[in-house]
Amino acid sequence: MINTHKLINGFANLAKTKTAKQTGILYGSQILAMAFGFIVIPILTRILGPEKYGILVFILTVISFMALFFEFGFFSTGARLLAVSKDKRKDQDLIGALTIITIVISLSFFLVLYVFSFFIDSIFHTSTGNILRLISILAAILPFQYMFQQICQGANEIKKMAAANIIPKLWYLFGLLAVISFFKLDIFLVLVLDLTGIIFTVCLVIYSLKPKFNNLRENFRLIWKETKEYGIHVYSGRIVDVSTYQLDKIFISYFVNTLWVGFYNLAVILTTPMVLLSQAFSMSLFKGFADRNRIPRKVIFFNFLWLITCVIGLISLSRFIIVILFSNEYLLAVPLILPLALAGFFQGMYQPYNMFLKAHRKGEWLKKMSFVMGGVNFLGNIILIPLWGAIGAAIASIMGTFIYFLLCIFYYQKYKIAQ
Repeated sequence: MINTHKLINGFANLAKTKTAKQTGILYGSQILAMAFGFIVIPILTRILGPEKYGILVFILTVISFMALFFEFGFFSTGARLLAVSKDKRKDQDLIGALTIITIVISLSFFLVLYVFSFFIDSIFHTSTGNILRLISILAAILPFQYMFQQICQGANEIKKMAAANIIPKLWYLFGLLAVISFFKLDIFLVLVLDLTGIIFTVCLVIYSLKPKFNNLRENFRLIWKETKEYGIHVYSGRIVDVSTYQLDKIFISYFVNTLWVGFYNLAVILTTPMVLLSQAFSMSLFKGFADRNRIPRKVIFFNFLWLITCVIGLISLSRFIIVILFSNEYLLAVPLILPLALAGFFQGMYQPYNMFLKAHRKGEWLKKMSFVMGGVNFLGNIILIPLWGAIGAAIASIMGTFIYFLLCIFYYQKYKIAQ
């Protein structure tokens, strides 16, 4: 039987820790950012309509999908080096070197995105090439966004990461309200508001991290060495699992239409907050995991309790939430909530294990896990989307996240046995 008194004391002690406070700050910022999103999205869905909203989501999906490839393991390496570092001065030198590397990566991303804009319409039978071409220089900021997230995670700068969650959403919200007061809203203006908010935030965060550009040659060598031994494995695994995980919207656009991309995206948005707390909790533990050889049981239990509560709540209230937030026009998104909530459950459950293995430099294991998950995602999407449309994509997500969760447990147990 469960000792209730012991359980309550365990949660009370957990709530007093630095990790709990950091988790609260990070998750609070994520939820606040989501709240701003829940103000913005109804405005967009009502003004743009289902068809144009679907095109907007498609363009954002293409940009974020392509941005995944422009990291090359350097940012994961930076997070790991900062996590084990004990010298703040050397940290600033390391951040300076990573900043220069990211500038080169961002320029490369811009050139590839710009060239691709000439081919996108013929591939997907859309009329988005001109818009993508116009905003490609702004979209070049995305590698920087991922870079500073990894830096903040490794250096345990959770407050800066939290601020970076809120600032671009505030910019987006107030900018959107200003635009619709004086102009006719279109897809291009929405994208400009979104990306300029990220640019402003990235500049603020990098400035606050105080990068220094001393000992560049030494730091480039250190980053390169660690990337070859660790970062490249995490990168290749991330490319496979995240890219195939994000292929769902692209395949829905290709096999069905961009209208269903919009419905699918709304269902994803509603199921995202449940995963965010698990991610925030695990990120807060990342630096501490480097000095531990076990994940505390209360971490796993708290994570499970949170996720199962969210699944029940989403299934019970999904229709009501969609009607209130987005109107009756988007009720076709309701059947997608159940499978995506289950996928979110498994995605949330594997977060502590995944972060623990990253902290212990198990790059090759993470790569193998990601390759398996990527294969499941790809096959699931390519087979099920032509058969069942967006529902097929949601089922493929369940399969991929469940397999990855099982692999996380397997490799975590393997690590414990080896100790």
